[in-house]
Amino acid sequence: MFVDINIVGQKRSALIDMEASNLFISKKATKKLGLSIKKSNKKIKTVNSEEAPTIRVVRNVK
Repeated sequence: MFVDINIVGQKRSALIDMEASNLFISKKATKKLGLSIKKSNKKIKTVNSEEAPTIRVVRNVK
């Protein structure tokens, strides 16, 4: 299900997954929204995928 959201005053569309344990946003979207990103040494693994590095986005974005 897609819903309209507002991030730092900009309207966007987001896919809602009620059972997701993590939330993701693309690097391209963080740049468009003007969000600063910080490197992280954490990795994620989803079903049927290889382990992949992550980029952590600043918390408490409103």
